[in-house]
Amino acid sequence: MKILCLLMSLVIAILSGLLIFTAQSGHFPMSQVAETDEIPVVEESKTVKTLISSQIGLVDELVESLQVAREELDASKLRLDKREKNLQELYSTYLKLRQETSLLIEDFESQLVKVEESEFKNCKKLSGVYSKMDPASAAQSLKHMEAERVALILSQMESRAMAAIMEEAVTISVDGSESVAQWSDAIRRLNENKGEA
Repeated sequence: MKILCLLMSLVIAILSGLLIFTAQSGHFPMSQVAETDEIPVVEESKTVKTLISSQIGLVDELVESLQVAREELDASKLRLDKREKNLQELYSTYLKLRQETSLLIEDFESQLVKVEESEFKNCKKLSGVYSKMDPASAAQSLKHMEAERVALILSQMESRAMAAIMEEAVTISVDGSESVAQWSDAIRRLNENKGEA
């Protein structure tokens, strides 16, 4: 059974080849051989030349399209190389700016610490001055300052002096109790920040 299938496949292949050759050349090769004993070299060579020339045109078109594709690929590669170079320059700039920013932040933080230390010393001196003043005069003067600064000053006083100044602040004006509430809230926040640090 297998041998029969193989033989049929071989016969079909031979007949297909003859059919294709007949379709391309326009005549059946066996009939010419039977009529004449000569091999028709001229007609076959014309057919071969026609096939070769048509194939050469196709090959030329393929070569030309490959050259165009190669040129486009080279142009794309140049564009990509240029973009990569730009990205590398931008990344380098980013790293420099990041380093400069880090240095600036460190400098700012050190200056902030110095300012805070200086502010703390000034507030300590002011707390000594205000605690020696008349409570009414001290309260009047403190009402014109920011609540955070007043909190720094009052938090460094003894409790009696701080209470006397706060009591006078309530009595000297209508909005005195509001000022004292703001000062107390600022002192509470200051104490919370000290607790966290």
